[in-house]
Amino acid sequence: MQGTRAKSLGRRGASAAGRTGTLQRRNRSCTSTRARALFRNNNNDDDDIGREGERGKGKMALASAGIAALVATSPISGAAIASEFDVLEAPVPETSYIVDDGGILSKAGKGAIKGKLIELEKTTGYHLNVVTMRKLQFTPDPFEFSDKVLENWYPTLEQGNNKGVLLIITSTKEGGISGGPSFLGKVGDDILDGVISETIPSLAAEEKWNEATLKSVQRIEAGLQGKADPFAPKAKKARKTLTQEEVKGNFNFLFAALAVIIIGTPLAQTVITNVMKKDE
Repeated sequence: MQGTRAKSLGRRGASAAGRTGTLQRRNRSCTSTRARALFRNNNNDDDDIGREGERGKGKMALASAGIAALVATSPISGAAIASEFDVLEAPVPETSYIVDDGGILSKAGKGAIKGKLIELEKTTGYHLNVVTMRKLQFTPDPFEFSDKVLENWYPTLEQGNNKGVLLIITSTKEGGISGGPSFLGKVGDDILDGVISETIPSLAAEEKWNEATLKSVQRIEAGLQGKADPFAPKAKKARKTLTQEEVKGNFNFLFAALAVIIIGTPLAQTVITNVMKKDE
């Protein structure tokens, strides 16, 4: 699908109570770079929230069973589907922060990224998890899958309000960002879109996965800390000097003008003199 588009997806919940959510998907003018934000509305009825969380876990269990069945019956795409299953079933990375299922991050890269994420949570209270995968088969939309991961790890608003998931897919060189309303509201749309449409695709094209992940984290970190985006596109400055072609063109124009003046003035004077003599 090309062009820009916005999409909202309301999650099913209890008719009169329970938590609901809204997915906002934003797309720049290319097909593989889209940013979507996950927003959930709060509800003061704790009992309903608890029951909704249990129902969500039940649905996720059914989804996991479905994935397992596909792994068993689909030898071609089984590895990719198993990878999705492994991530969904992985323990919540409360202290590790990173699930490098794609195996794209170096040891040094993981250390640098984890250090940033630990410091981020200490200073802001926001927790960001990073997930890398090589390919999505069962849920090909990275934003939909990042939503599943977020909801599986943090099934209630209280748990997920300050949490976020940054997903990077290597095969398609794209990513997705999901998070609770407080998390996404603090980061802001400009940074969310910038990470998805600029940072990830540009560095992924050069296979610079460590840099792509670290810079994405740094941009999100800046938003959560209320600082300026360190990698925001810079406005082009007005050019104050002329190019060689422009200088040459101006010189030619001036030379031609002077030639006309030098040659044309005597001729004009001669013509005028002759006319005056005839009149006499």
